[in-house]
Amino acid sequence: MPTAACRCNACSHTFAHLTFKGDDTPPVCPRCKAWDIQVQTSQEGFMTGPGLGSRIAGVPKGPS
Repeated sequence: MPTAACRCNACSHTFAHLTFKGDDTPPVCPRCKAWDIQVQTSQEGFMTGPGLGSRIAGVPKGPS
């Protein structure tokens, strides 16, 4: 899932926000509930960690 680094302009709280395809709802600050948020998307946050392909590659095949 793509994540966005967010910073609240009202209280300066920084937090990560998951973004979903087709979701237009702006993020809300979890601390002060303000809507004045500065959003910075990052490529590093997109599907981090080992993917499904690496897990499948390590699985031995069945009897042949």
